[in-house]
Amino acid sequence: MKKRYIQCFCLPLACVFALTACAPADADAEPLPIEVPPPVEQTNEGLTIFYTDLDGSQTSIMDAAISLYNQQHPDRLVTAEKIFTDGSNTVRDNETQQMLTEVMAGEGPDLIFFIDDSMDIEKMARRGVFADLEPYFEADNFDWSGYNQTVMDAGVWDGHRLVIPLEYQIPMLYTSRTALAETGFSVENCDTFKGFLSEAEKVQNTPGQTRSLFRTILAFNDFAQYAGIPYIDYDRQQADLSFPELERGTEIHKNLTDLHYDEDALSGAADIRDGSALWIHPLFTLDGFLMGAGVINTFDEAVMMPIRDIEGEIQAEITCSVAVRNSSPNLQNAYNFIKFLLSEEFQQETLDWRYTAFSVLNSANEAYYRLQTVERSSPIVAKGSNPYGFESFDAPQEDFDELMSYTGQITGAFYTSSQTQFLDLMQGYLSDESSYKDAVDAAESRLNIYLSE
Repeated sequence: MKKRYIQCFCLPLACVFALTACAPADADAEPLPIEVPPPVEQTNEGLTIFYTDLDGSQTSIMDAAISLYNQQHPDRLVTAEKIFTDGSNTVRDNETQQMLTEVMAGEGPDLIFFIDDSMDIEKMARRGVFADLEPYFEADNFDWSGYNQTVMDAGVWDGHRLVIPLEYQIPMLYTSRTALAETGFSVENCDTFKGFLSEAEKVQNTPGQTRSLFRTILAFNDFAQYAGIPYIDYDRQQADLSFPELERGTEIHKNLTDLHYDEDALSGAADIRDGSALWIHPLFTLDGFLMGAGVINTFDEAVMMPIRDIEGEIQAEITCSVAVRNSSPNLQNAYNFIKFLLSEEFQQETLDWRYTAFSVLNSANEAYYRLQTVERSSPIVAKGSNPYGFESFDAPQEDFDELMSYTGQITGAFYTSSQTQFLDLMQGYLSDESSYKDAVDAAESRLNIYLSE
């Protein structure tokens, strides 16, 4: 069973009350059981899917999935409830609230896709919102051997397979050998999160240091989850923000200045080349490797490193997943569609859109790498293709193999949402409106109220 650290929540208040049951927090209380109601009577006469168009790559994958599946199965067509948001988070949130209200009433779509932090997957799973698909995978003798099993286990609660992860990320950092030498940063000392904190503090506290530790707002934003700090206990409905690593990580984040809001790949490689950044953390996992590490290799030797947790392991963030509402009468149809999504056939068909994250299917990641390197007729980075003067990239197989080796070291996974995102709770301190103690005390109180609702 996986380590489960922090899952977070940012739903409208009506949905929060719909998903929660009031109970006081008690550190000595027995863990709350996972509620999985028995399935309703099954008819399998159709299948309805809810998703929005806010994420371009995921929307393209979903559009292709529905089109291809319906072509192959004209006798059991999938119906899409696709929400057009015009790029608005507000539209997405309002439509999501309406969908969840229907689901809680036993209606609404059969399948729900999670591609952002707007729904609390942990709380929904514990409240019996999702159907258990484990019996369907077992009856079909589904072969899990080609998938990242630790990541797939992130959808299992007490033996119930309630969520199916589809994509994930790990906290990969890239730099150059020269940047490490100039800053004195030791990769070897970063075998645990505490070691990383010490090296980061050393860089930030060095007088006259010209290289920023990170250059984008998102590079260190989820450090509490990646570090595996168990500051939230969903079982006992209690928070504990006393971990010293939380304060040290918050201080490091506070000391980051002039942060950018970009993909941190080509732009990040340019800043490493030009001496203004130490580490980059590309927004897009696979393209970030090619245009981050691959470009660094053209002017220096690229170095990659995952941020490890407090035990020296690697935690993964689930970035895309799917679940089925527990009152769906179409569980077999839902399983058939999810199996199609996981299939090598479909993943190969949609490789062009799989640049943002690792697929749970290992061979799909290798196929994407080949598609963008040995099988590509025109290079992904070429003369005149960017404002930084880069004309090529060098991402050899051995570098990609090293990247993939870290996915094999994953020991736990988490889902994110903003209600319990640690740094979001600490904005008072980050903006110098309160002391760390006052901010963390307020955050812990707020979390305990939320967890006990």
